[in-house]
Amino acid sequence: MRQLGEVIRVTRSRNFLIKLKFSLKDDIKNYKVVSEDLFLVGIVSDIIGPVHEPYALVKILIPLDKAHEYVGKKLYLVEKKEEGRLIKYPND
Repeated sequence: MRQLGEVIRVTRSRNFLIKLKFSLKDDIKNYKVVSEDLFLVGIVSDIIGPVHEPYALVKILIPLDKAHEYVGKKLYLVEKKEEGRLIKYPND
């Protein structure tokens, strides 16, 4: 698991806009995104912006009223090999 970046805002199309903390070497589309307490909050849907300062659009999987609480907070990218054991789902 690695830090994806900080949530800049919640878009009208129900996405988190996140300024990435790292440069992209691999395609991270469809990777799961978790909060600091390892709750699943979204899935990377697209990468936008300039190559040297990319942003991620993360499709929000939690209620929209709770999503606004994540603005300014750091979210984390779950590597494919870690998917099964790290993620907490809201009903757990």
